[in-house]
Amino acid sequence: MAVTTMSELVGLALKGQKDAFEQLYNETVNEVYRTLYYLGGSHTDAEDIAQNVYLELYRSLDKFDHSRSLQGWLYGITIRQLHAHRRRRWKEYRREQKQRKHQTAPLPVHNDVSFGDAQGDSIMDELHSLPGKLKEVLVLRYINDLSQQEIADALAIPIGTVKSRLNQALVRMRKKLEEKMI
Repeated sequence: MAVTTMSELVGLALKGQKDAFEQLYNETVNEVYRTLYYLGGSHTDAEDIAQNVYLELYRSLDKFDHSRSLQGWLYGITIRQLHAHRRRRWKEYRREQKQRKHQTAPLPVHNDVSFGDAQGDSIMDELHSLPGKLKEVLVLRYINDLSQQEIADALAIPIGTVKSRLNQALVRMRKKLEEKMI
């Protein structure tokens, strides 16, 4: 298949060409999985959520605006599916708490990414300690290399909010890493 753009792949997938959707999947799944892993911290959760992302992508292909970036749109779906997954887990957790009444259950522990060195581990520890909204913009910007406008589109927030969150996240990370070095 000699398709050159993602937009063309969407068009072909809408016409029923299964290999076009398969190619779309193959060209984007690594970035989606990586994003989910960095934001969620678990291989299992990343795999589960990625499946939901591609189900939602398939269901909503006809809503894609070809004048916009497919990558930004796909990351928007990815973030929404991550939030939905977290809500489901929170509801499950609350249900378990009600069943146990007075027993306390430990919160789920997220796996950390290991870069094989203390500095990389320290950076990942600090990334995981950030609030979700700050972590999202950092991962989308510096791990997935999205522009600020693409991040704004993906998260459905103003570009000024993206800039503010990036700044807050970087300031917090820098401060915490400097404190560890002292």
